[in-house]
Amino acid sequence: MSRSKAIFLSRSDPKTTVNDDTDFLYPLELKFLQCHRLKTKSQTYAPFHIEVFENDLQQLLDSSISPDGCLIAEFFGKLKNGQISQEVIPGSKINHLPDLNSSTHTVSK
Repeated sequence: MSRSKAIFLSRSDPKTTVNDDTDFLYPLELKFLQCHRLKTKSQTYAPFHIEVFENDLQQLLDSSISPDGCLIAEFFGKLKNGQISQEVIPGSKINHLPDLNSSTHTVSK
């Protein structure tokens, strides 16, 4: 099974949703993508935790694909349920991917 890695995406517009991010990343044809909007006290931006297979991580860290004004950094540590404010919502283009915990990897949550 492939290992996963994550990035921290911050300074997104506060109206940005998980589906906005997953739809934005859809053209990268990632084998696995899991995105969570994180809780924040700020009303001026929206932070996200985006997880992909390790071999796709460099695509996310490539500044040429990131939205203007966003900050991207590798996420270290474990994401805790208490940090999550929004998970994938039905309707995102990326929801067709396999579940990482299943035998045929796709998006979970």
